[in-house]
Amino acid sequence: MINITGSIKRAFVFPAIPKVALIYYSDISRVAEFLPHITLIHTYAENQIRMLYETVELGAYTIQIYSDLESRVDWDKMALQVYPVKIETAPPIEPETSVRHTKGSGLFAIDTQFFDMKDQTRVEYTIRLQAEMERPLGMRLMPKRVVKRIAQSITDERVKEIADGFIKSSIEGFPEWEAQNQQVGK
Repeated sequence: MINITGSIKRAFVFPAIPKVALIYYSDISRVAEFLPHITLIHTYAENQIRMLYETVELGAYTIQIYSDLESRVDWDKMALQVYPVKIETAPPIEPETSVRHTKGSGLFAIDTQFFDMKDQTRVEYTIRLQAEMERPLGMRLMPKRVVKRIAQSITDERVKEIADGFIKSSIEGFPEWEAQNQQVGK
């Protein structure tokens, strides 16, 4: 088995008031597009999606982790949570393993808090990724401790890429969204 576990906390300043920032980030289907290595597979409801984390590691092994997610906005606390959920209408993900590929289900979560800075917002968020998957057959010749060390190192780097890429892409995407939604926050 490969145990994939990663978590990272980030903070950044967003160029809008908290209400607008929270509205912007609360659209889980759109926000998924800002996450590197993440693909939106299906939207089941306004706040429920299936996403896929996919990466090719060591130039040879494809790792695919599916996660069904739901988002919840708390306007009083100016917080947004994205957490794993069982979506009854979603087909199950069947684990698959081949020589250079492994596929399965995992947990992905984001906790976000929005803080008022007058015309801007301080956004603090934590991303977590966790899965336990079969090793690709090609990795079964490697000792378990080596695979564990490689998997942890790669996971730490990928979670960092997701977090940092999310900040960059979401800020870059804001002016276009703002232009289309001029009435937001008025």
